[in-house]
Amino acid sequence: MLEDGSVQDVVLVTQLPSDSWFEGFALRPNGKILTSRLDLPELYTFNAEDPDTTPELIYNFEEHANGLINVCPLPGGHDTYLVLSAIVDLVQITFEDFVVWRVQLSEDDSSPPEVTKICDIQNTGFSIGLIPVTERIFLVPDSFKNCIWRLDIETAEVSLFIADETMKAPPGEGNFFGLNRMRVTKEYLWFTNTSAGMLCRIPIESDATEGIRMTGGVQIVAEDVPHCDGLALSRDQTSVYTVSYMDGHVWKVSVDPDTGKGTTTVVMRSLASPTAVELHYIEDKPKLYIVCCGEIEMNWFVQDNQNPWSEIANINSAVTVTAVTVEETVE
Repeated sequence: MLEDGSVQDVVLVTQLPSDSWFEGFALRPNGKILTSRLDLPELYTFNAEDPDTTPELIYNFEEHANGLINVCPLPGGHDTYLVLSAIVDLVQITFEDFVVWRVQLSEDDSSPPEVTKICDIQNTGFSIGLIPVTERIFLVPDSFKNCIWRLDIETAEVSLFIADETMKAPPGEGNFFGLNRMRVTKEYLWFTNTSAGMLCRIPIESDATEGIRMTGGVQIVAEDVPHCDGLALSRDQTSVYTVSYMDGHVWKVSVDPDTGKGTTTVVMRSLASPTAVELHYIEDKPKLYIVCCGEIEMNWFVQDNQNPWSEIANINSAVTVTAVTVEETVE
C-alpha cells in the first residue's frame, strides 16, 4: 500500500461503535483522543496507545441536536474544547441549527464533562468546523455558502471573512461539498475544496482587533485531490496530508516553499472511507491519525466495492481509527 516511503508502521488503534460516522477529532493533553460522532450527538474518548482500549461514551447532546459536526481545542484552556452541534440529515444532506458548546474534561475522566452552551451560529449554510484564531475569535468554513465566517464566541457575532470562487463546488451531480477543511498557521490559512479536489492557501498575518487579516489573495496549491476530506500540515508546511472518502486514499502534497505549488502523491491506498486526519508530534516524531468511516450506506455515497478493507469493516464496526507514523524530510 505504500508508494513513496513516507508512511510507516500502520497500526489499527481501535474500532468505534458500529454503523457510525465520526468527523471531529482532537488529541488531549493526557494522550487520549476525543472524537465526535456526526450521525449521533455523541462524544467519545479512548487511549490511542493502548491496544486493548475501549472507546468510552462521555457525553450525549441528544436534548439539543442529533449530530456533532466537529470539535476543536479551546486556546488558553486545558483539556477544554468547543463542540459544534447541529440538526443533521445525512440522506437529504441538510444541516441546520448550529450551536457552539464549551466542554471541559477532567484529566483522568473521573468526573463527567462540564458542558456549557456558548452561542448559536445564525444565517449560515453548512458550518463545517471551528478553527481557532484567538481565545475568542474563530473561523467557520461554510461549505454551502462558499465562504469563511468570523465568529466572536463572546458576542456571538458572525461576520464575513472571505468568499471566493475557489470555495465553490463545481457544477455536476454529486458535487455537494465545496469548501471543507481548514487549518490556520502563522503565515497562511489553508483550506480544501472537496468536490473540486483543490488544496488552497491564503497569506495572513495577526491583527490586534480582528484576530487575523489577509495579506494576499487565494493561492491554488494543488488541483488533483478529488473527494478530499481531512487536512493536516507538517510543522514546516511543506507536507500536507488529506484523504479521499470515496477512493480510500491518503494523499501527501509536497509544497514548494518558494512557489507555493504542490506535487501530489498517494502514500496509502484502500482504507475504508477515511474522513479525518490529524498530525501530531509524539516525542518529536510525527504521527498521522486517520479516522475511517467504513461501509456507509448513503444514496449519494458510492464506494468502491473492491475495497479490501470491506470485510474487516463489516465484522465489527463501520468506523476505525488508524495511526500512521510519518517520516518528513526538512530541507
